[in-house]
Amino acid sequence: MLAYVFFHHPAQGAELRSYEEGLRRFHVALADEKPAGFMSSSTYRIEGAYSDWYLLENSAALDPLNLAAVSGQAQAVHSVVANMATDFAGKLFTLVAGQLESHDFEIRFSKPAGTSYRDLYERLKPWIGREGVSLWRRMMVLGPAPEFCLLSPIDLALPLEMSPRTYSCDVV
Repeated sequence: MLAYVFFHHPAQGAELRSYEEGLRRFHVALADEKPAGFMSSSTYRIEGAYSDWYLLENSAALDPLNLAAVSGQAQAVHSVVANMATDFAGKLFTLVAGQLESHDFEIRFSKPAGTSYRDLYERLKPWIGREGVSLWRRMMVLGPAPEFCLLSPIDLALPLEMSPRTYSCDVV
């Protein structure tokens, strides 16, 4: 499973209620469109910014998702929301452990220099073995750092050497 995660901010002067309603309508239209390989999507509000999570079966689902977002049922609402947004960035994540559930916290962090992925995953077992926790790794350096994202229903304190940054999330 992959997640295309799209980060954005409302533009200066954008009315937040309209912005969030547009996001909800966009995700409904996208779900109705059912592009090939698309599983689900949702938006989270994080410290004045927004994080859209699009779950995909595989990388082949990226083209149909991209097309469906700007055509068909989703086209009109996408245009409205896109005109109210700014500061875009996207990442492509692969699921390492757990499964995506609605989450209240995103803990973004980096692999300490000199640590292998195998050793990192071993060190993370006390956190990723918990109910509702999923670990995601950025693919092919597609998107800005940090490389990892831990999603959780509770705030988790990772070792400081991983430079964790915790964000409280609200479903839009």
